Amino acid sequence: MNLLKTFFRRYNGDIYDLFFRIGMWWRIMYGFLRFVLGFVLLRLVGTPLLEIFYKVMSRELIEDPNDFFVHTATPFLQHSSFTVTYFLVIYLIFWGIIDILLSINLLKHKTWAFPVSIFLIGVFVFYEIYRLSHTHSFILAYIIIIDLILIWLIRKEYRKLLPID
Repeated sequence: MNLLKTFFRRYNGDIYDLFFRIGMWWRIMYGFLRFVLGFVLLRLVGTPLLEIFYKVMSRELIEDPNDFFVHTATPFLQHSSFTVTYFLVIYLIFWGIIDILLSINLLKHKTWAFPVSIFLIGVFVFYEIYRLSHTHSFILAYIIIIDLILIWLIRKEYRKLLPID
């Protein structure tokens, strides 16, 4: 119940404020998931992706040794030289912590957190657009749209905090 009180504490009937709060709580949860995934992957540094795939899908293979998904993905992963790297682990842990800390400070309306968040999300959006030009991923396009909406909501909330000249 206290979580709901915290969530609606500053909600004054402004729909943008409600979406801002939802967006920040989403970033906190998403950051926490990245952080946890980074630590899970830390144990797998240097492990080929095919080996990780088989570990994750082992139960499915026991139930159905001729599973279509497993047999479709295996050839792609067999010829892949990719392994879990320290870069991926550090990236997930670092961005998870940054998302959590910035989102908490945005919810507390710390004025320094607004421009920092806009800048960092903006840099990340440029990187996502670069990746989208190579992958053409619908999921990545969705993430870009969400990030742009979050930048807009953060900017709108920041303008409410600035003194009017």
